[in-house]
Amino acid sequence: MNIEFTLNGLQHKVTITSVERAIDVLIKQCGIKSLAAECLDGHCGKCLILLDGKSAYSCIMPAFLLRDRRVETIEHFTKRHEYDLLVAELHRYSSQSCSGYHSAIALMGMMLLQKTKAPQTDEILDALENTHCNCLDPADFVAAVLNAYQKLRTTRKQYESE
Repeated sequence: MNIEFTLNGLQHKVTITSVERAIDVLIKQCGIKSLAAECLDGHCGKCLILLDGKSAYSCIMPAFLLRDRRVETIEHFTKRHEYDLLVAELHRYSSQSCSGYHSAIALMGMMLLQKTKAPQTDEILDALENTHCNCLDPADFVAAVLNAYQKLRTTRKQYESE
């Protein structure tokens, strides 16, 4: 069956089978490199995508659910100023690096910076739970997101006043 969906801002048309998972389509047919099909049951979080702006585990999602939806992966954000700020703050606050979960952690941070006017601690912690990363101290993630948000807010005010 053929389906169409928007992936990282671009329209995609793919052919899928009824048993195919979203992660397989995104990796094999769309060339997404940031996803990993590691646990295949939604426990590790390395397959996280944003589906219409909300986090979803692509390894347990049937591919047909992508039809007519908006899908974003971390590749969508890597060229943005917000991404650079967030990654710098994650490096600043995190005492341990977690390369295996970097994409999922950064994606959840970008989701928060994109969808909320002022992220709150509880929603930041909820977003981190989706990654299932044990290397990152939740307080570090909260601090990094909040500090990135403050820097973005300051930058936006400077542009508005010019």
